[in-house]
This record gives sequence, structure tokens and C-alpha cells, in this order.
Amino acid sequence: MCGFAVLIVLVFTLPPLTVSLDSARTDEPGGPSIQTPAASLRPHFATVVAGADSLRTLAVDGEAYLLPVGAEHRVTNNASPQNEVSIALNPRNPRNIVVGANDYRPGNLWCGVYTSVDGGRTWIEQLVPRNGSLSLAEMSGDPSVAFDADGNAYVTCIGVEGWSFVAIAKSTDGGLTWGTPRQVVAAEPDVIHDKSYMAVDTSTAPTRGNVYVTWTRFLYDSLGQLIESPIYFSRSTDGGTTWSAEKEISDPGGNLDQGSQPAVGPAGELYVSWAARTGTDKRVAVTKSMDGGLTWGPTVIVNTLDDPGPLYPVRPRTSHLPSIVVNPIDASGGNRVHIVWADRRFGDADIVMSTSVDGGVTWEAPVKANDDATANAQFFPWVAASTNGKVFVAFYDRRDDPGDRLLTVYVTMSTDFGVSFGRNQRVSAQFDPGTSFIGDYIGIAASGDSAYPAWCDLRNGGEREIYMAGPLRMDPTIPPTRVP
Repeated sequence: MCGFAVLIVLVFTLPPLTVSLDSARTDEPGGPSIQTPAASLRPHFATVVAGADSLRTLAVDGEAYLLPVGAEHRVTNNASPQNEVSIALNPRNPRNIVVGANDYRPGNLWCGVYTSVDGGRTWIEQLVPRNGSLSLAEMSGDPSVAFDADGNAYVTCIGVEGWSFVAIAKSTDGGLTWGTPRQVVAAEPDVIHDKSYMAVDTSTAPTRGNVYVTWTRFLYDSLGQLIESPIYFSRSTDGGTTWSAEKEISDPGGNLDQGSQPAVGPAGELYVSWAARTGTDKRVAVTKSMDGGLTWGPTVIVNTLDDPGPLYPVRPRTSHLPSIVVNPIDASGGNRVHIVWADRRFGDADIVMSTSVDGGVTWEAPVKANDDATANAQFFPWVAASTNGKVFVAFYDRRDDPGDRLLTVYVTMSTDFGVSFGRNQRVSAQFDPGTSFIGDYIGIAASGDSAYPAWCDLRNGGEREIYMAGPLRMDPTIPPTRVP
């Protein structure tokens, strides 16, 4: 662990389909041009004494909007951009929240981790330590965060030192401090490891405590031409200290896959979803392991993915990747597994979800999750399920802009295991997404009847910052409400 003394001083004020680190790097040529709002509109900060390689600040949230279903909170406050969000709740204490995002405050791309111990009211902003396996990295990004059943937090990152590799860091104090990053998979010539994502087994099965990481392995020939991009997997059975040899888990042979995400079932079942492409045919795919990742079943096609394509003339980029969750409450035929993605099958860019009630063997027809009557776009869905079986989906939404450009964040809930969805609830202010990279997904976590979505937001003078709403107590009888 980073053995630095920490002194926290509180200052309270009340002011009114390809995703590579190269693309993230070129999105910021020569450093971003940021418009800073007036200081009176920003939460104030107090410095936290920390190690020389990790300046941390604590943001006192003076910009919490009260919503009919909860409140939204500003997570980051820095003139450099943050984007592409992952969020996790401590199962021992849901007020302990960790958020990960790409963070450009060092002057280049690095993995940011932000921690709250009071339900999102205040945040400690940090960067993953630049030591251990990341000590020589030029940049890092694509962070994914998770907790284990004992309250330890983890963050995975892609590191770049010539070619890319995957690293992980662990916190044993709920994200207040982070240990030395360890290597999950090493860099290889002609290979770009990209879009790593993580899950931890919190079940009571013998696999409890296993940490799972999946990613895309882009393989190039000597001329720099892409050969394939299969999905790979590694696991740790000792709390992230050591890692198994990397293993391909998607169907071999010329596949062009991206956007994998692992998810664990109530008895330790392990699923991984991704977007699979062969030629122009794009599909949502899933595979399953019943022994903690030692062996894998065949790839199952969930459904076609009618890709909405670019939703802005140039940027922001709108990749369309699936998100998966395993419902803690099984069906009579096996696990209930839910997968969401953006899709044009109903006429425009909508959010759809398909559910399996037999452990991923067969999949029901996709159900539309957004309830707007417009032809405006929705995209970047993410899904979470709480211990009581409720399913929550968060997504970017343009329904409130007649010009079909400005964004808000909406959340919807299913109380019947994905058969239908209740009234969508708006949970953010409206903002223009600008013309820069805002990530390839947002995030959401759930606890009981409450949801915690997190996203990249540009309401403050065009700055790309992270916001979170929660705890949102979703009520399908509450009508949508506009937020300032």
C-alpha cells in the first residue's frame, strides 16, 4: 500500500466499434482547450496531503441538484478532461462508492479513481499510482472498478509503454489509498490490448473472491494491418496478486470483436458479453464458464446488433457496445442474464435489452427500454441489477432537444426481470456534448431499490467532468421532470 499520512481538511462552501488508447490520445492533440466557468460556480476544494506521485483533493459538493428520485453530484472538478466512466458500490457499505474514468490532468491520459464515503456528497480525486507495472508507462486509461465481498476495491487499466498491457491496483480501505499496480498481461509486439473490464465474484461459491478481467487483443501483421481482435481473459484467485495465462474465449479465426464485459451469477457462474463482427454482420455475443474461467462453453449469439452508427457528424464518437448483468434471483430454468445495447431495429437509435432465463442458452426478443415518443437518439446504455432482482439501465438521451443533439441522462427500471420497463426518469441537467471524445460508455451501479448512474458531463463551460446521481429511488409512477 501507499504508506502516506493523510490529513483531510474540509472547506464547506455553498456556491450558487474500435476503442483504442491511440484514438484517445489523438483526441487531445497538444492538450485540450478548456473553457473554465467562473469560480463562484465551482465546488471548492481542500488539499489532502499524500505522496509526491499522487496529489489528491477532496471536492465539497456545492452543486447537488435535488431530483424527484434522488440527487446528482459533481464527482470531478478539474480543468483537464475526464471521460469514460465505471462505477462500483462497496457491498458492505453502499455509501462507499468508487468511480473510475480516463483523466487527462497529468498532461496526458491516465487512469483516474474517485472515492466517496458519504454516498457521493464529497469525493477524493486520485490517479492510479505511477509505480509497479505502471512505473514506465507513457499513459494509461480505460479504467474499470469493482469491489469484492470483503470491501476491497480494484481498478484495472490499460498501460502503454511502446505496446499496451493490462494492469490492476487494489485498495484495502475502500479506495482511500491504492496499492502498487500489478501486471495482468504483458505487452506483446504487434498487439494492442484494449478495453479491459473487470468483475469480482462476490457469491458464496468456491470461486468467491476471484477477480476476472477481459479485454480485446488487437493483432497486427508486420505491415500494421489488423488481422483479428478476439476477446481474451485472465483471472486471479489470490486477490489480484498473481494472474493466470491469458486465454482466448471468443470463437477463433478472423473475428473482429470489441467491448467485452464479465459478469458473475449468484452461484459463481461467469458470463462475458461483447460485440462481434464478421464482415458487415454485427452481433451481440456471450460465453459462459461454470468453473471460474478454467473452461468455457461455446459462443452464443444473443441477437443481431443493428448498429446506429455515428450519431454526430464528426465527434463525439458513438461506439455501440453491449453491457451485461446477471440477476441475483434465478429463474426456474437457470440464471436470468440481461444484456443491453443501442439498436436501430425500431426505427432510430433506441436502447434494447434481451434476457435469458436459462443461463444464457436461449435469449428472448429484445425489449425497448426507452419510452419516448420522439425519433431522437439514445445511446451508451449500461445495466445493473440489485439484490432484490430489480434491473436498472442508464443511458444518454437526446429526447429533450428538438434538434436531436443535446444530451441528458435517463434511467429506467424493470421490476419483472426484464419483461417490461417502467417510466424513464431524467437524472441530469442538459448539456452539449461538444466535439471531443466523451468515452465509449457510461456506468451504473445498484443497491436495493436505488440506482447510481455515472457519466461524462459538459455542463460547466464545456469541461468534460464526471457526474453521478444517487441514490435514485426509482418509482415508475413519477413523471419525468426537467432538471436545470
